[in-house]
Amino acid sequence: MRRILDFLRRPTIFLAVGLIVSAFSGSVYLLIVNLAFHDNGNYVLALQGLNTLLAAISTGVMSGIEQEMVRAVSRAIVHRLPTAPVIRRQVKQAAWFVGVTIAGCLVLSPVLTKHFLAGSWVMYIELMIGLLGAVVSFQVRGTLSGKQDFHVFSITLLVESFTRMLPCALLLVAGNKDLWLYGLFFALGPVFSAVVGIVLPRIWHRPQYDGFGGDDTGEPSTAAEESGGRAAANLGLLTGATLASQLLLNAVSLLVIARYSNSHDKQTVDLAAAINSAVGLARIGIVALLPIQTPLLPKLTTAAERGDVAEVRRKTLLLVAICAGIGLAAVLVCATIGPWVMSEIMHALADLPRWFLAAFAGATMFMMIAMILQPGLIAMNRHKSVMIGWTLGIVATVPVFLVNGDILKVTAVGAIVGPLVTSIFLAIDLWWSMRHRAAATPAPLDTSSSPDPDPATSTLH
Repeated sequence: MRRILDFLRRPTIFLAVGLIVSAFSGSVYLLIVNLAFHDNGNYVLALQGLNTLLAAISTGVMSGIEQEMVRAVSRAIVHRLPTAPVIRRQVKQAAWFVGVTIAGCLVLSPVLTKHFLAGSWVMYIELMIGLLGAVVSFQVRGTLSGKQDFHVFSITLLVESFTRMLPCALLLVAGNKDLWLYGLFFALGPVFSAVVGIVLPRIWHRPQYDGFGGDDTGEPSTAAEESGGRAAANLGLLTGATLASQLLLNAVSLLVIARYSNSHDKQTVDLAAAINSAVGLARIGIVALLPIQTPLLPKLTTAAERGDVAEVRRKTLLLVAICAGIGLAAVLVCATIGPWVMSEIMHALADLPRWFLAAFAGATMFMMIAMILQPGLIAMNRHKSVMIGWTLGIVATVPVFLVNGDILKVTAVGAIVGPLVTSIFLAIDLWWSMRHRAAATPAPLDTSSSPDPDPATSTLH
């Protein structure tokens, strides 16, 4: 038993548990919604709309900020700079993006409420509560990941997941059918996560992280630190890229909800709700990707700062191969037992064909590959290329959804073409940039004394 506990306490294993629980919590929430409102497809679409909007907006705006925080903190540690000024600078730069996002949501509030939230202004307020919590929690997790404090990082994910799932499960058991209560508990998840991420490191003292704080005497003056202008430009490009990636990732759900949430045809509404429920199943491969994606960026940043292009290439190629294998396995699973899972486990409101679920899984495979290529480009300061790559995916996707044809066929093609275009562009650009950097960079620096809080975090070596 002691060995098992020691194994589970290793940062990488603990991180994997948190990420997997977080990934599955979304599907569990959709299951609870399907069971609670099986006789009201419009309510199901409204809660799916809250789920999708919160994920798309918060992740689209804040994921790039989180990744840039990870890169900046990791870079400061490699150069033995104090991390506190770096964190403050990133938070100040993020404030502009957060302000624009909140203002945009306020301006678009009538559209969001009417087309995605069943006309409920209470649910719109819940969306804003969730966004404010996510704004803080993403930056907190970026700091934790940059410091490689994966214990607290994972705890924040667990808190967010269980504070959503458990109250909603209790509402289901109690037979409650108040739409706003299910929305409220879903929105409060990021709030609780942010509070834990801020408070826990202050009261849980761990000596191995004492050296990461550095001497907080103001902004670092060394030439090794990036200029504020360069960091701001990187943050803007990365935020634009993640917004585009989230539009790709959530395009199916957003378009289906917007088009059919106000329909009076029960069969059409149920089909739309089933398509959104299928999104979680088709993306099952991402669950296996998450435990290695989060620690990837700080490791690639460290290798890039050393000038070790070969290490960046080796890790990226290995993980792309893993993603391809996982993606193909997901296609097979969806094509074989997908319909059964949808009806018997997810309790979807309508049946979907095997080929449609397999196509969704194929789209997920290309998304996974693009998600692995992105950290490599970010680590090598190719932020503009990441932005262009995801934008090209959007440009390729939108015309497909404008075609007036069978909804299942149009959705399947639209789900695949964007991620495919993006992954191809990012792969070509990363190959070119690594080849160029290898020819121009001298031998790697000796960073054998760089801090590493736990050998277990080096599983990608």
